[in-house]
Amino acid sequence: MESSRITTSTQNELVRRHRVAAMVTRAFIVLTIALIAVAFTGRAPVLGRGLPDPVLVAFLRISIVIMGIGAVTLRRTRFAAMRLQDIAAVRGVSALLATLQNTTVLVAVLGGLIALIGFFLMMLTVDASNMVFIGIAALAVLLYAYPRRAAWQRVLHGIQQSGDANDAPAKGGVV
Repeated sequence: MESSRITTSTQNELVRRHRVAAMVTRAFIVLTIALIAVAFTGRAPVLGRGLPDPVLVAFLRISIVIMGIGAVTLRRTRFAAMRLQDIAAVRGVSALLATLQNTTVLVAVLGGLIALIGFFLMMLTVDASNMVFIGIAALAVLLYAYPRRAAWQRVLHGIQQSGDANDAPAKGGVV
Protein backbone atom coordinates (compact mmCIF):
# COMPACT_ATOMS: atom_id res chain seq x y z
CA MET A 1 0.00 0.00 0.00
CA GLU A 2 1.60 3.24 -1.13
CA SER A 3 -0.65 5.61 0.76
CA SER A 4 0.79 6.97 3.98
CA ARG A 5 -2.64 7.97 5.23
CA ILE A 6 -4.48 5.87 7.74
CA THR A 7 -8.03 5.17 6.61
CA THR A 8 -10.93 6.40 8.71
CA SER A 9 -12.06 2.90 9.62
CA THR A 10 -8.53 1.96 10.67
CA GLN A 11 -8.22 5.16 12.70
CA ASN A 12 -11.58 4.43 14.38
CA GLU A 13 -10.47 0.91 15.22
CA LEU A 14 -7.17 2.24 16.59
CA VAL A 15 -9.01 4.73 18.80
CA ARG A 16 -11.47 2.07 20.01
CA ARG A 17 -8.82 -0.54 20.79
CA HIS A 18 -6.56 2.04 22.44
CA ARG A 19 -9.43 3.25 24.61
CA VAL A 20 -10.14 -0.29 25.85
CA ALA A 21 -6.47 -0.98 26.60
CA ALA A 22 -6.10 2.36 28.39
CA MET A 23 -9.26 1.82 30.45
CA VAL A 24 -8.13 -1.63 31.62
CA THR A 25 -4.68 -0.30 32.51
CA ARG A 26 -6.16 2.68 34.39
CA ALA A 27 -8.50 0.35 36.29
CA PHE A 28 -5.54 -1.71 37.51
CA ILE A 29 -3.66 1.47 38.44
CA VAL A 30 -6.64 2.62 40.53
CA LEU A 31 -6.92 -0.84 42.12
CA THR A 32 -3.23 -0.79 43.04
CA ILE A 33 -3.44 2.68 44.56
CA ALA A 34 -6.55 1.64 46.50
CA LEU A 35 -4.78 -1.43 47.88
CA ILE A 36 -1.81 0.69 48.93
CA ALA A 37 -4.22 3.12 50.65
CA VAL A 38 -5.95 0.27 52.48
CA ALA A 39 -2.55 -0.99 53.61
CA PHE A 40 -1.67 2.48 54.97
CA THR A 41 -4.95 2.82 56.86
CA GLY A 42 -4.45 -0.49 58.62
CA ARG A 43 -8.01 -1.61 57.79
CA ALA A 44 -6.97 -4.64 55.79
CA PRO A 45 -8.17 -7.99 57.10
CA VAL A 46 -5.57 -10.17 58.77
CA LEU A 47 -5.27 -13.75 57.56
CA GLY A 48 -2.95 -15.16 60.18
CA ARG A 49 -2.58 -14.58 63.88
CA GLY A 50 0.78 -16.28 64.18
CA LEU A 51 3.90 -16.11 62.08
CA PRO A 52 3.21 -16.82 58.41
CA ASP A 53 4.81 -19.78 56.72
CA PRO A 54 8.22 -18.50 55.53
CA VAL A 55 8.13 -20.82 52.52
CA LEU A 56 4.81 -19.31 51.38
CA VAL A 57 6.12 -15.78 51.89
CA ALA A 58 9.27 -16.56 49.89
CA PHE A 59 7.20 -18.23 47.16
CA LEU A 60 4.94 -15.17 46.84
CA ARG A 61 7.90 -12.78 46.69
CA ILE A 62 9.66 -14.86 44.05
CA SER A 63 6.39 -15.10 42.09
CA ILE A 64 6.12 -11.32 42.11
CA VAL A 65 9.65 -10.91 40.77
CA ILE A 66 9.04 -13.50 38.05
CA MET A 67 5.76 -11.83 37.03
CA GLY A 68 7.44 -8.40 36.89
CA ILE A 69 10.28 -9.66 34.72
CA GLY A 70 7.81 -11.70 32.67
CA ALA A 71 5.61 -8.66 32.04
CA VAL A 72 8.53 -6.65 30.68
CA THR A 73 9.79 -9.59 28.60
CA LEU A 74 6.31 -10.32 27.23
CA ARG A 75 5.76 -6.74 26.15
CA ARG A 76 9.19 -6.40 24.54
CA THR A 77 8.82 -9.71 22.71
CA ARG A 78 5.28 -9.16 21.45
CA PHE A 79 5.99 -5.57 20.40
CA ALA A 80 9.15 -6.45 18.47
CA ALA A 81 9.14 -4.54 15.18
CA MET A 82 9.66 -7.59 12.97
CA ARG A 83 6.87 -9.49 14.70
CA LEU A 84 4.44 -6.60 14.28
CA GLN A 85 5.40 -6.27 10.60
CA ASP A 86 4.76 -9.97 10.08
CA ILE A 87 1.37 -9.77 11.75
CA ALA A 88 0.37 -6.79 9.62
CA ALA A 89 1.62 -8.44 6.42
CA VAL A 90 0.00 -11.81 7.00
CA ARG A 91 -3.16 -11.05 8.98
CA GLY A 92 -3.81 -7.37 8.31
CA VAL A 93 -3.94 -4.09 10.14
CA SER A 94 -6.88 -5.18 12.27
CA ALA A 95 -4.86 -8.10 13.64
CA LEU A 96 -1.97 -5.73 14.33
CA LEU A 97 -4.24 -3.47 16.39
CA ALA A 98 -5.69 -6.50 18.17
CA THR A 99 -2.15 -7.60 19.05
CA LEU A 100 -1.32 -4.17 20.46
CA GLN A 101 -4.50 -4.19 22.53
CA ASN A 102 -4.25 -7.78 23.78
CA THR A 103 -0.60 -7.48 24.74
CA THR A 104 -1.25 -4.25 26.63
CA VAL A 105 -4.19 -5.78 28.51
CA LEU A 106 -2.19 -8.92 29.32
CA VAL A 107 0.73 -6.93 30.76
CA ALA A 108 -1.74 -4.78 32.74
CA VAL A 109 -3.33 -7.94 34.16
CA LEU A 110 0.12 -9.10 35.27
CA GLY A 111 0.65 -5.73 36.98
CA GLY A 112 -2.72 -6.02 38.72
CA LEU A 113 -1.94 -9.57 39.78
CA ILE A 114 1.33 -8.36 41.30
CA ALA A 115 -0.65 -5.81 43.35
CA LEU A 116 -3.17 -8.44 44.51
CA ILE A 117 -0.44 -10.86 45.55
CA GLY A 118 1.29 -8.01 47.38
CA PHE A 119 -1.94 -7.27 49.24
CA PHE A 120 -2.35 -10.94 50.12
CA LEU A 121 1.24 -10.99 51.36
CA MET A 122 0.55 -7.90 53.45
CA MET A 123 -2.49 -9.61 55.00
CA LEU A 124 -0.37 -12.68 55.81
CA THR A 125 2.53 -10.81 57.36
CA VAL A 126 0.54 -7.86 58.79
CA ASP A 127 3.28 -5.62 57.46
CA ALA A 128 2.07 -2.67 55.35
CA SER A 129 5.54 -2.12 53.93
CA ASN A 130 5.08 -5.30 51.89
CA MET A 131 2.16 -3.73 50.06
CA VAL A 132 3.89 -0.40 49.64
CA PHE A 133 7.02 -1.81 48.00
CA ILE A 134 5.16 -4.39 45.94
CA GLY A 135 2.51 -1.81 45.05
CA ILE A 136 5.21 0.48 43.71
CA ALA A 137 6.57 -2.41 41.63
CA ALA A 138 3.04 -3.11 40.33
CA LEU A 139 2.60 0.58 39.45
CA ALA A 140 5.91 0.50 37.58
CA VAL A 141 4.70 -2.46 35.50
CA LEU A 142 1.35 -0.76 34.88
CA LEU A 143 2.94 2.51 33.81
CA TYR A 144 5.29 0.56 31.54
CA ALA A 145 2.24 -1.15 30.02
CA TYR A 146 0.22 2.05 29.63
CA PRO A 147 -0.64 2.43 25.94
CA ARG A 148 0.37 5.60 24.16
CA ARG A 149 -1.82 6.30 21.18
CA ALA A 150 0.91 8.25 19.41
CA ALA A 151 3.19 5.20 19.62
CA TRP A 152 0.45 2.96 18.21
CA GLN A 153 -0.10 5.43 15.37
CA ARG A 154 3.65 5.54 14.63
CA VAL A 155 3.74 1.73 14.44
CA LEU A 156 0.76 1.67 12.11
CA HIS A 157 2.11 4.50 9.98
CA GLY A 158 5.57 2.92 9.77
CA ILE A 159 4.19 -0.42 8.71
CA GLN A 160 1.93 1.17 6.12
CA GLN A 161 4.84 3.32 4.83
CA SER A 162 6.98 0.24 4.35
CA GLY A 163 4.18 -1.44 2.43
CA ASP A 164 4.01 -4.38 4.83
CA ALA A 165 0.39 -3.83 5.81
CA ASN A 166 -2.25 -6.10 4.38
CA ASP A 167 -5.62 -4.38 4.38
CA ALA A 168 -7.44 -7.62 3.70
CA PRO A 169 -9.60 -9.02 6.48
CA ALA A 170 -7.72 -11.00 9.09
CA LYS A 171 -7.27 -14.67 8.28
CA GLY A 172 -6.91 -17.59 10.61
CA GLY A 173 -3.53 -18.91 11.55
CA VAL A 174 -0.92 -18.32 14.13
CA VAL A 175 1.70 -15.61 13.85
